[in-house]
Amino acid sequence: MLGLVLGMAALGLSITARTGSPGHAVAIVYDQGFDAAGLSAEDSTGAVLLDLHDDVSDEQRAAVAQAIDDAIAPFEWPDGTLGMELSAAAGLYRLRIPESEVADVRRSLDEHPSVEWLEREQRLGLPVDPQAIDVTPNDAGDPAPVRREDSVVPTRGAFRPNDPYYRHQWHLDQVQMPLAWMRTRGRGVVVAVIDTGVLYRDHERGRRAPDLASTRFAPGWDFVEGDATPDDEHGHGTHVAGTIAQSTHNALGVAGVAPDATIMPLRVLDARGSGRSGDISAAIHWAADHGADVINMSLGGGLASRSMASAIEYAHRKGVVVVAAAGNGGRGRVEYPAAYDHVIAVGAVRMDGTRAYYSSWGDALDLMAPGGDLRVDQNGDGMPDGVVQNTMLRGNAMRHDYLGFQGTSMAAPHVAGVAALLRAQGLRDPDAVEQVLRASAREVGPSAEFGAGILQADAALKRQGSSRSLGGASGASVALVTLFGGASRRRRKLVLGPLAAMLGAFTFGGGLSAAFAWWPATGSVSAFSGPHAVAHLGDVGALLGLTAALPLLGYAALAHVRRFAPWLSMFAFGVSGALLCEAWVPSVRLALLPEWLAGPWLLGNAAVCAWLGWAASRDETR
Repeated sequence: MLGLVLGMAALGLSITARTGSPGHAVAIVYDQGFDAAGLSAEDSTGAVLLDLHDDVSDEQRAAVAQAIDDAIAPFEWPDGTLGMELSAAAGLYRLRIPESEVADVRRSLDEHPSVEWLEREQRLGLPVDPQAIDVTPNDAGDPAPVRREDSVVPTRGAFRPNDPYYRHQWHLDQVQMPLAWMRTRGRGVVVAVIDTGVLYRDHERGRRAPDLASTRFAPGWDFVEGDATPDDEHGHGTHVAGTIAQSTHNALGVAGVAPDATIMPLRVLDARGSGRSGDISAAIHWAADHGADVINMSLGGGLASRSMASAIEYAHRKGVVVVAAAGNGGRGRVEYPAAYDHVIAVGAVRMDGTRAYYSSWGDALDLMAPGGDLRVDQNGDGMPDGVVQNTMLRGNAMRHDYLGFQGTSMAAPHVAGVAALLRAQGLRDPDAVEQVLRASAREVGPSAEFGAGILQADAALKRQGSSRSLGGASGASVALVTLFGGASRRRRKLVLGPLAAMLGAFTFGGGLSAAFAWWPATGSVSAFSGPHAVAHLGDVGALLGLTAALPLLGYAALAHVRRFAPWLSMFAFGVSGALLCEAWVPSVRLALLPEWLAGPWLLGNAAVCAWLGWAASRDETR
C-alpha cells in the first residue's frame, strides 16, 4: 500500500525522522512557508514597476516613454516603449533601467499627469529550502484500493467522505467540514490560486496529480513564463489547490474544503518558490478580470508594495474575496500581502487549537485555521500532524504522493475554501464574507494572537442563512397570522390596514428568505439559489433589482384599480424590507456604485418603497 509522505515546513528547524504506523513511509521533505522579513534593495529584482492611470491615451503613453528616454540619457531606451507590459487593464509595466538612472527617472515622472506611481520591484515567495532529510518513501503512484474498514459513509447530520486517507485530515474536522458539506460544496464558484502553479494536466514534463482528476479547472496563466500553461514545478501550489478543492468522495486519497468549486491556477512563483511583486500584482488583476470569486495567496514578503495594494483594491472593488497567509516568522507582525486592507489574513493553529510556533500574529490578523505541527502527533493517528494533500514529490512532477505540510500557507486555503462555500450560498459582498467568517469563528485567545478565532465552516454557513432570514424559518406562519389578524371586513370586502400590510410583508419576506437560505443544503446549487438571485444577472441587473423601480411601475399602472391596492401595498413593503435587509447584511456587490454610496442608495430606495406601500394601503382603505 502506498505510504503517506510527510513534509516539514519550519525553516532552520532540526528534527529527527520517525517511522509512522505500519505501511507508512515518513520523510522530512522541505519548507512550506515563507519568512521574507528584512526585504531591502538587495531583495529587489533590479526592475522598476510603473503604473499609469487607467484612461491614458496612446499619445500620453508615448509622452511617458519620451520622459523616460530623456531621463536616462545617454543610455539608450527603445523608442516609444514602456518596458514589459504586465497588465494592460491596470496600466502596469516593468522597466529595466540602469541603477544609476533610477533616481533621475523617478524625478522625471513624479509630477507626470499620466503616472500614478513608480516603485522598485520586490522578490517574494517561499524561502530557500533547508537540507532535505529523506527516509526513502515508497514508490509514488496511486494509493491502494479502499478497504472496507477505510470506507466512511454519510452519517446523520454530517457527511464523511470515503477517501481512504481522510482519517489523517484532522484539519478538516477541526473546521467543521463534515457538517458544512451537508449545506453546499461550492459549485459555481471560481477560486484563483496565485502560487507556484497547479498540476492540473498531463504534459511532457509532468502529469496531473491523481487526486485532482475530478476537480474543475478554469483557464489560468503562467506569469513566470508568459503562457497559458501554469504547470506546477514546485509542488506548493498543487498542495494549496488540493486543500481548496481536492476531488472528494472518490474513494481515492484525501478530501478538499470546497470540492465542487473551480480552481483557476495562476503561476507567479518559479520552481524554487521565488516570484516578483509585479507578476503577483498582474495575477490579481487577471483573476479579478477573468471571473474569480475568491483569491488565495499563500506567499508573501516583508515590505509593502503599491502595485500589490492597488491590485488588491481593484479586486475588492470587483467583488473578489482575497485571502492570504499571515507568514511563518513566528513574530508579532503580519507579512504582506496579508497585511493589506481588504485581505483576510490567516494564521495557523495546531490540532489542539493552540497557535503554531511558526505562525506570525499581530493587529492585522483576521482568522486562524489549521496549519499543522509536524513535531507532534496530537490526534494519535501514528503520523505527524501535517495538513495532508496530494502533490508532486520534490523535483519530479511525474511522481506524486500524499504529503503533509505545515505553515500558514496551509491555513489560508482552508479559509479560501469556506469563503467559496459562502459565495455558493449567495453571499456576494467580500466585506460581508469576511464579517460572517469572523463572527462565526471559535474564540480561543487574544485577538492580536488569534484574530477572531479558529475558522468554523458550518457555523459560518448557518450564520449566513440566519442573517438572510432576519427572523427565522417561522416567518411565513407569522405572516399569515399578521395578515388575517390585521384584516377587517368593510362593505363585504377584505380590507388590509397599513400597519398590518407592512408587518405582514416584512415577516413574510423574512420567511421566504429563510426558506431560500436553506435551499443549497442539498449540495446542489442552482444558478439562482439564494434569495438574492439578482446577483447572478450581472452588475446592471443587481443595481436595478435593488431599487424602487418595480413598486413604482406597479403603483403607476395599478394604483387606480382598488382591488389591487392590498397586493401593491404588501409588495412595496416587502421590497422595502428586502432593501433594508441588504443594507444591514450585504449579500450583493453593487459594482456600478462607489462603495460609500451603496448604503445610502439602498436606504433611499427602501424609503421610497415604504412610502408607496403606505400610499397604496391608504388608497385601499379610503
